[in-house]
Amino acid sequence: MRTKNELYREALRQVASRRQRAVTQAEERRRQALAALPELGQLQAQVQALGLRTMELAAKGAPEAERQAVADQRRDTQQRIDQLLAQNGYGPQSLEPRYVCQTCRDTGMVGGKLCSCVGKLARQLRWQEISEQTPLSLCSFESMDLSLYPDKTDPATGENIRALMRDNLDYLQAYAQEFDMKSANLLLYGNAGLGKTHAALSIAKIVLEKGFNVVYICAQNLFSQLERERFADNCPLLEAVMEADLLILDDLGTEYVNPYMSSCFYNLLNTRILEKRPTIYTTNIVDGKAFEARYTEKIASRLGGSCEPVLFLGEDIRGLKSRM
Repeated sequence: MRTKNELYREALRQVASRRQRAVTQAEERRRQALAALPELGQLQAQVQALGLRTMELAAKGAPEAERQAVADQRRDTQQRIDQLLAQNGYGPQSLEPRYVCQTCRDTGMVGGKLCSCVGKLARQLRWQEISEQTPLSLCSFESMDLSLYPDKTDPATGENIRALMRDNLDYLQAYAQEFDMKSANLLLYGNAGLGKTHAALSIAKIVLEKGFNVVYICAQNLFSQLERERFADNCPLLEAVMEADLLILDDLGTEYVNPYMSSCFYNLLNTRILEKRPTIYTTNIVDGKAFEARYTEKIASRLGGSCEPVLFLGEDIRGLKSRM
């Protein structure tokens, strides 16, 4: 998982690469056109010479009429080039580089600032990273079938399961659509196979499209990698999860717990709360006492006090689908 700076550096590298590719391809088209149309080279040389002549006359303070005559001659010669190209099947810009971004001409910069195309490419790179770990492109709220949640009362909560899940999904979709840096932290909890990860990824998809930096990672992968990099001089993964506009930490409870992991978890949890960076946690642990016993009372209290809880009810949807 790359940091935001690493994503932007890679995006800039790709923008520079596509600019070089556009220039190289234009040079090849120009070479082919010159080989096929000998007159083209002569006319282009005339245009260049007349352009230099125009600058010389301006520098000498030559009369306006003389400068205008040279400018007219240069314009007429350029028109002859355009006509020659058109007669031989070339468009007006066919010999020019075909930049992907016309705003920055694939330089990545506009007015001394990063072009929006760089940010868009960085988000695409993040999308690819998440897609390598998850079925991100397949996840959406529209694809969550409410009919798979039973239309009956849950005995433990007294809630109608399907009605509750309808309200949950409406709330989560609105959360994604209205997401900003003031959005709440969420704790999606419930038994396995009820769509928590699918819902979290559906949020990630919408928030990414809104232009935010989203990081998704499974708790087991995060903490095992942090353990491996425990004594490293720096940890890009930790930086990536700390700085994300939205962090989705999936499947809390699947990771190996030890004092170092608990310390890392509390540091991550507390830092993101203090910096007001929204986080979505998902877990199959539904018993608060079990959660506290696993992560300590300190972590359970900090997490519970900072998150909006969203309870998922129903039967294992993965199991239901496999039997359909």
